[in-house]
Amino acid sequence: MLGNLLETGNIAVRQVSQNTAFAIYSGDRQSLDSLSYATLETPSVAGIMFFSYTDQEPIIIGDITVEKIPENFERAEPFEFDGNWYFFAEILSERTPIMDYEDSGQYEPEKIGWVLVSLSDQLMREKELSFFLTAATVVSFSLLLAFWLFIRISRTVSDPLEELTAVVAKMESGDLNGVAPEDGITELAQLSRGINGLATSVRESNQLMQSEINRATSELKVALVKLEEAMRAKDQFLARMSHELRTPLTAVLGFSNMLFTEESENKREEQLRVIQRCSTVLLTMIDDVLDFSKTEQGGFNFNNSVFALDKFIEDLAALFRLQAEEKGLVFNLELDHKVPTTIYSDSVRLAQVITNLVNNSIKFTESGSVDLHLTRVDSDKDHDHLKFVISDTGKGIVKDKIPTLFEPFTQEDTSINRQYGGSGLGLSIAKRLVNAMNGEITINSEVNVGTEVTFTCLLDKKNQAPEALVLSLPSERAATSESILSGTSILLAEDNEFNQKFMVKLLGRHGAVCAIAKNGQEAIEMAEVGDYDVILMDLHMPIINGIEATRIIVERNEHYLPIIGLTADITESEQNKLLSAGAQSIQLKPVNEEQLVNSILELVGIQSQTVKFSGEGMLASVLPVEELKQAINKNLDSLESCLHTDEKMQIRPLIHDLLGFCGLYGMTGLREIVLELKSSYAVLDNAKNLQQVKHIRQFVKESSIFN
Repeated sequence: MLGNLLETGNIAVRQVSQNTAFAIYSGDRQSLDSLSYATLETPSVAGIMFFSYTDQEPIIIGDITVEKIPENFERAEPFEFDGNWYFFAEILSERTPIMDYEDSGQYEPEKIGWVLVSLSDQLMREKELSFFLTAATVVSFSLLLAFWLFIRISRTVSDPLEELTAVVAKMESGDLNGVAPEDGITELAQLSRGINGLATSVRESNQLMQSEINRATSELKVALVKLEEAMRAKDQFLARMSHELRTPLTAVLGFSNMLFTEESENKREEQLRVIQRCSTVLLTMIDDVLDFSKTEQGGFNFNNSVFALDKFIEDLAALFRLQAEEKGLVFNLELDHKVPTTIYSDSVRLAQVITNLVNNSIKFTESGSVDLHLTRVDSDKDHDHLKFVISDTGKGIVKDKIPTLFEPFTQEDTSINRQYGGSGLGLSIAKRLVNAMNGEITINSEVNVGTEVTFTCLLDKKNQAPEALVLSLPSERAATSESILSGTSILLAEDNEFNQKFMVKLLGRHGAVCAIAKNGQEAIEMAEVGDYDVILMDLHMPIINGIEATRIIVERNEHYLPIIGLTADITESEQNKLLSAGAQSIQLKPVNEEQLVNSILELVGIQSQTVKFSGEGMLASVLPVEELKQAINKNLDSLESCLHTDEKMQIRPLIHDLLGFCGLYGMTGLREIVLELKSSYAVLDNAKNLQQVKHIRQFVKESSIFN
């Protein structure tokens, strides 16, 4: 019986340590309780104690009499205390870091805590005592009865009695499947029936106990499978999407560098348009990825407008030619003369489909060419039916793999992701977008010959909308650009000095006058005494954050004072909090100049027309790169100082500012290093944190953006 108890305890503590690792790591007490109560249903298990190395506090569930582990306790072996047996196990993190193949053998799981499971031997003793008392009673009664019958009947009952004694002996040894014969004299028959009934009762109790154990084990297995699937899906999603986002960022950084040396005004405008389109596609892609689960239920949102199709295709072609030339490929664009010059659609969504398909062709083509052919299939008074054909001379696709390519996270084989990257999500999104535009998408391919992807879209015909006011991008800005916000007084609540300069210059470019509040408290005080038309409120600020500051300003001001939120926080819950506090709208960082200006115009009622910029929303004014570099180095100096003096409370806002710099100029490489510091600085010692800061400083020094 003791052996069974020890075996049960070892199994229980192993299952608990394995199944609760994620709950301990994430601090999910609800999941911890659920998994623990399933284990407590196991007979003999009295209680469970968890200890997290992070929280340094024990968590006790059930009945635990021991308050701490004995100092001389051998953790590999259970120990007995106060009538209970205690079993110990380390809790190891299930997270697996991304490592090079050479480093994979050096990884050791992280110990995040331990668990102590208490098993009571009282039930064991009671069952053992009850069993032996019952057996002893039966045996004694049988012997007395046999002796009395032997005296009276002699050999008449000796044989049945021997059989009965044999059955009882088997029951004593644990074999409950034997059946005592119920024939012979009445007394022996009754005794046999009693023994058989006892054996049946014990068997049913054992079966019930085993059923409960099986049920609890099954529930634990189901929960574990769901948890593993969720973790696997998350890791797969994040790992693959990091590759998918780099393509438009590469184009943005490449064309941004070209702007510094380009002297032709026309080429500069073309490069700015390409940068804007890539940036917009990138932001849209991020939104699609974050809301992908929602799109399966409610679909995509389309913002249709009239735009020049030929200019739109030329801008995309400039991007594709640059990518093709980097691989030594030829990119060909062919527009049928029947294609309309202007169409009514969502240019961002259409660019997302075309960019995804052409990028795939360039990615999987090592030599030859990639072609984009646009024709009009049909047209009537209400609709234009367009067909896009993207063909390449690449590696081709095995035919039986083609139908699966439109499934999320699916690629032709696993080597594709290792060699080329990508999330396996692009074709799935492209198909959904094409279907939403009342079109179809098909793939024809032959291995070692090439691939042809065709998609169609049915677009509504609309009359040209009233001509919008266009602000030009040249360095000598037009008068309309400088005066569109003339007379507008804006209070900018922003704690980052560099972002303050950026926004003041951006808004001043259009004639606005800006006052600056460095934190939420200053914003509240300035709003009470100043006369402002609009307040631009950053979400994360010291002393009082943007949400609380917005709520207080709205409550204290009787007259209407519109507030526009500024945030890099993409979570819907944070944005809803700001809107609930009283903000009229929210602008995401990096700020879209066109959307910001139009939001201000709408709130102050200066202009009824929609303002549009050539380049369709690209930020037309930027601060000198040298100022950005100085600001980043100043931030890193403050970060090093805080680490030297161990002022950890000041580290988080400094890292937040660094991430803001990264978003302002699209520096994804720097952002990845800063995010790594953000995720680990709390658990690493200061020496290692300083080494990471040194790595960031070296990256800034060597980056082509600043040279």
